[in-house]
Amino acid sequence: MGLKDIFKKRGGGRDADAPELKALMAQLDDSDWKVRLAACRALQKLGPRAQPAAARLQDLIEDDNGDVCNAAAAALSEIERDT
Repeated sequence: MGLKDIFKKRGGGRDADAPELKALMAQLDDSDWKVRLAACRALQKLGPRAQPAAARLQDLIEDDNGDVCNAAAAALSEIERDT
């Protein structure tokens, strides 16, 4: 069983989340730190459904902006809470 299967088993594979999740993941690469910060906070609210963004959030823990670093760490904490 791969990560994708585990994610679907938890109910994270809902189609309704897919467009929002893809958009938020794209925003994690925005040049504006405020956009990255907002994306991290939104992903935090999605919790475990945002698992596909975990690798990128891990990278953002080393972002140049401290607020983005903290938000990425908080999002990861919430995503991993029930795994």
